[in-house]
Amino acid sequence: MSQEQNEGQQVRFGSRFAQMFGYVTSEDRSRWEQMRAQNKPNVNAAKQGTKSMLGSMMEFGERNIGAKLDAAHRVAAQQRFEESHDKVMSQRRDPNTRNIIESVGYEPKDDREEIELDLEL
Repeated sequence: MSQEQNEGQQVRFGSRFAQMFGYVTSEDRSRWEQMRAQNKPNVNAAKQGTKSMLGSMMEFGERNIGAKLDAAHRVAAQQRFEESHDKVMSQRRDPNTRNIIESVGYEPKDDREEIELDLEL
C-alpha cells in the first residue's frame, strides 16, 4: 500500500509540477470538472421557479408604472400646449372631387392683455 500511495503522490506532484509550466492533462480536467460539480450549490426547482416568477412580476410592475408615468407626462405636456396655443382650422372644397379638405394648425396665443380705452381729455 505504501508503494501505491507513493505512486499516487508522485502522480499528483507531477501533475502539479506540469501545471506550473502550463501543461494540463485530461485527468486534471476531469478532476476539475468533478470538483466543480461537487461545489455547485443545489438549487431547488420550486425555489428557482418562484424566484424567476417574482422577478418577472416585478419587471412587469416596473414597466407598467413607467408606462403610466410616461402617459401622465404626455397628457400634462399636451394640456400645457393646448393652453398656450390657439387651434386654427381651415376648410376648403376641392373643385374636382367635391371633397371638403380640413386642415388644422396651431398658433401661439397672444398673451397680451387688451388695454381699455380711457376717456381722453
